[in-house]
Amino acid sequence: MATAIGKAVWFAVAAAVAVPVVGLELDREARRNDAVAPMVPAPFRNFALEPLIDAAYAKGDNTAGVALSREFVQRRPVPSDGMALLAYGQVQQGNEDAAVHALVLAGQRGWRNRFTQDMLVVMAFQSQDWTIAAQRLLALWRVGLTDDRLKGMTAHLLENPKGVQAFSAQLGREKDWSDAFIGWAGETLDNDALRQTVGAMARHGAKVSCDTLATKLPALVRSGRAGAAAVLWSELCAGGRMTAPDDFGFRPVTDGSLPGPFDWQYPEVDGIERNFVTSKSGTTVRYSNRNALRGAIGVRNTLLAAGRYSATIDAAAQGEAGFRPLLLRVTCYSARGEGNQLVDIALKADATAFEIPGYDCASQELMLMTGRGEGEIRRVSITPL
Repeated sequence: MATAIGKAVWFAVAAAVAVPVVGLELDREARRNDAVAPMVPAPFRNFALEPLIDAAYAKGDNTAGVALSREFVQRRPVPSDGMALLAYGQVQQGNEDAAVHALVLAGQRGWRNRFTQDMLVVMAFQSQDWTIAAQRLLALWRVGLTDDRLKGMTAHLLENPKGVQAFSAQLGREKDWSDAFIGWAGETLDNDALRQTVGAMARHGAKVSCDTLATKLPALVRSGRAGAAAVLWSELCAGGRMTAPDDFGFRPVTDGSLPGPFDWQYPEVDGIERNFVTSKSGTTVRYSNRNALRGAIGVRNTLLAAGRYSATIDAAAQGEAGFRPLLLRVTCYSARGEGNQLVDIALKADATAFEIPGYDCASQELMLMTGRGEGEIRRVSITPL
């Protein structure tokens, strides 16, 4: 009998030990496999709680979701995840005051949870607390997120002047995320919001890659965003040297400066060589083309209004037999970014007339081209007639 009792006690002890072990193993497995979560006994639910909460909310069972969220918070009070899930359920139940309180506590417990961030932003919008919205959106940009949801919420904030002010006030010595934000902002924000935002970044010493920005400017101008291109360059990288759209003078590439939105750029073309000579009267481009194909000496954007113009050139050009020495190609770009070659002008000392149409020509690309030959260009002038 004693032996039988001993065996019974042993089995009872083994079962008492096995149940917690199995419960804990199932809970750990639920961290990797949501399907295991319903099998975890209630006393051992830890990692299993989050998938159970998600499943309850997905079914529309907000009461169960809130109850499970409270259990999550009791078991794991430090992370923000539980409070964020609780806030979601409270919002679904119409209890916004409690949801705000839960979200504030979630914010105090950390920001690992993207859902928490998004909820705070949405509720800040609803209460028009622009400072909270700006803080949370900047937190998401700063961790390297660039998804469409973040961009949409940021655009919504920056449509409001108070939102722009709150966002700008939070900016500091940004580095890792500034280029991604600037690229998006240049394509999205109106000029006033853009100027206030990037101006604050510049004043606070944001680290910006002007090399990267310079490569994006021509596309911005050609897509109808010339004002944004000018704002970005003047606020962040121009250093006081900003070329006007109607200034067609040359700037040497040898001075170390980067080209702004309306500067001449000099693409690498096989067979074409250039030298720059600077004097009191300006910069002269000396060029040669040893290639049989016509190539670009320089290219730039401008903003000519609809109407008639005359183009003249101060140059000395020599083309080999059968090659036109100098040509100015004008290409129109619509505000949609669609390009259409307008005219090729054989440049000479006498003025040559051409016309900018009143439609689908919001900006223009000018390209100086040469066949085989050599020469120098002192200045190109374009004046309205």
